[in-house]
Amino acid sequence: MNRLKQLIKRIDPGYLVVMAIAFLAIWPLLKYASLPQETDAELHIFRLAELSYLIRGGEFYPRWAPNFFHGYGYPIFNYYAPLVYYVALLFELLPWISPVAAVKIVFVLGLLIGAVSSYGFVRDNWGRAGGYVAAGLFVLAPYVMYVDPHARGVLAESFAIGLLPLAFWTLDRLARGWTVWRWITAVFTITAVILSHNLMALLGFGMLGVYVVWRLVMSWRGWSDKIEGRSRAALLVALGLGLGVAAFFWLPVILERNAVNLNTLIGQGDNYDFHTHFLSVWEMLTWSRLLDWGASEPLYYFNLGVPQWLLAGLGVLLWALNRVRQRAHLVYFVVGAAGLIFLMLPASSFVWETMPFLPYFQFPWRMLGAVSVMLAVLGGAGTSGVVGMLSSQKKWAAGVTAVFVALPLLFALPLTQVSPWPEFGDVFTLRMSLIELKGRWLGTTSTADYVPATVDMGPQRNGDVVRGFLTGEPLDRVNHATLPAGTEVISEEISPLHFRYTVDAPIEFPLRLFLFEFPGWQARVDGQPAVKELARPEGFIMVWVPAGEHVVDVNFGTTPARTAAWIVTGVSLLAVVGLAWYWHKGNSSAQSEAEPEPFGLMDWLVLGTVLGITAVTLLILEPTGALHYQSDNYVVELAQEQVFADFGEQIALIGYDTSAKTVQPGDTLNMTLYWQAERPLDINYQNFVHILSADGVLVAQSDHLNPGEFPTRRWPTDKYVRDNHTLVLPPDLAPGEYIVKTGLWVQDEGWRLPLLDETGQQIDDGQILYQLMVVP
Repeated sequence: MNRLKQLIKRIDPGYLVVMAIAFLAIWPLLKYASLPQETDAELHIFRLAELSYLIRGGEFYPRWAPNFFHGYGYPIFNYYAPLVYYVALLFELLPWISPVAAVKIVFVLGLLIGAVSSYGFVRDNWGRAGGYVAAGLFVLAPYVMYVDPHARGVLAESFAIGLLPLAFWTLDRLARGWTVWRWITAVFTITAVILSHNLMALLGFGMLGVYVVWRLVMSWRGWSDKIEGRSRAALLVALGLGLGVAAFFWLPVILERNAVNLNTLIGQGDNYDFHTHFLSVWEMLTWSRLLDWGASEPLYYFNLGVPQWLLAGLGVLLWALNRVRQRAHLVYFVVGAAGLIFLMLPASSFVWETMPFLPYFQFPWRMLGAVSVMLAVLGGAGTSGVVGMLSSQKKWAAGVTAVFVALPLLFALPLTQVSPWPEFGDVFTLRMSLIELKGRWLGTTSTADYVPATVDMGPQRNGDVVRGFLTGEPLDRVNHATLPAGTEVISEEISPLHFRYTVDAPIEFPLRLFLFEFPGWQARVDGQPAVKELARPEGFIMVWVPAGEHVVDVNFGTTPARTAAWIVTGVSLLAVVGLAWYWHKGNSSAQSEAEPEPFGLMDWLVLGTVLGITAVTLLILEPTGALHYQSDNYVVELAQEQVFADFGEQIALIGYDTSAKTVQPGDTLNMTLYWQAERPLDINYQNFVHILSADGVLVAQSDHLNPGEFPTRRWPTDKYVRDNHTLVLPPDLAPGEYIVKTGLWVQDEGWRLPLLDETGQQIDDGQILYQLMVVP
């Protein structure tokens, strides 16, 4: 009992304040049941369900998803970082937690881990006041709290961003003093960063490696407290072994990268082309607006957050004026923040074009997650500098800290009002297969990123294969149409990745299976290795079977690359255990943990401020709808111009924005159209914006295959769709008046939706929006 009391005394009560600060960030995930559809969260839910099916079927670490891609299988688990799914699986295996709830728990965990770690790292280096501010700046950053978990639903990236400050914290504690526990946590935190998200693994490990090198340089040059010899070695070894323990994942990704088609991950002029996703300085520095619950996808910005860049800027200023502690330590975060921000600007395009791995990040604004960590540290350090200058005025110091904590809370309030989503519903393989049939995604990837390279032409759905999804029976992957006359085949599923076929054939023949070939598939006839061939162009497996009665086993096994990867992981784990045992015999270089400071005026004032803002938000602002818009009845509250143009009683244009009505030749015109489906649609319509001269000659245009990048067959009838267009005027365009016109058409058939008047009669095939004046 005494040991328990001592342990409790050593827990920093500041963590309770951090939880209070983070509450509004996780509130939407707690308030609404389930999770939304139409974001990447949906993909993660079905991946978790597939992994659960495989684990329950005896596959310890599966690399193949047999039910994906119309039942032909998909190597998603061989290439996609696995950590978030196994963390979610710990909860999903409990009988009362669904895959949807398990994914939501991981979202919440990632946010809380990031908030607590930001606080711990800054507290240890710059004090508790700075830790509070850092926690708020991180967890309430727009990209961290809204864009990743809600607008995009990217579970893996969101969790990886939460792990990044934890990795900095564990490495910092190890640099401060060596203990076995600190070293082990550093190793496995680095491993966790690598296993959490493919791209964040590359970025995060690089950032951590540079951080370790910088800490060692600081110690060597005498710019900071000297790092003891064992800690120096432990830092470097932690990086190496953290990478080695994760080798079972990343090594096969590298060695087997040519086994799949990765070309779809890099776009040319489309949504996956990094050139189209740079940010302007204005967008990064702007504030978050109120969300419109009447939109299918509410307008938001890829912004840093005003308090984030303001307080980080204060930290940089005080750093430059030598008014903060550990100036050399902060150099890393100053340079890191500047570098990451630069990579999001168009001026950095030459860097993206030069570095061969950068285009795989696809979206330069992805750096917002990592830069949020940097800004949080700078803002926390800046707070400590201000508090230090007010050390003789404790009330003023407490008040400044409370204000600095309140700023990110207040600016984040609009993003706490996430549009309600309907119940996700049950998760089962038939539902997943029907979504694939509609073409929303294949293999839980929107562009079929990991289709085996041997697939020359993607096969269509086969009703005989997927019938098992409906009946609940194992899938019949035998191509019965190609069996020789008189041949009988009895199928049996030994495990999710082991299929057995009892074959009785009058002649030797190739047994064709509706199963993609991929490294790891092995075939045996009567227990002996069989000749396996590739069926082109679909890339299916063929197994030659002699005449007579035979037993054919097809199972997914290992490859030399995967075996080598597991050996590296195993050796790394043994090294971790061995070094921990060896080093444990020596004395620890870390000072004993001191009891945390008791709550003082500053702590109570910060906690009271946070609870007050939270109470006002939940009890007054949220119930009255003061923190969001609610467009309805074909009216867009945010639109510059309200219209109602009825296109064939199918879709209505209900508003538009334009960047200008008077332009010069060569200018760029940005427009936003607001559409709303009048009824459920069974056709995918395309749309156009034309600029026409007075005599009807087309001078500029913008066409969208899917208005708002959202196929019209999936449009809801109760929310509008925002459709952005960019038109570049010819540099030699003659001055005068021009017409801006928009409409909808069907590309495959070449006809336009008619524009109807109030009586339902056709009056045109497009809506004239306004007169555009071109001046010299």
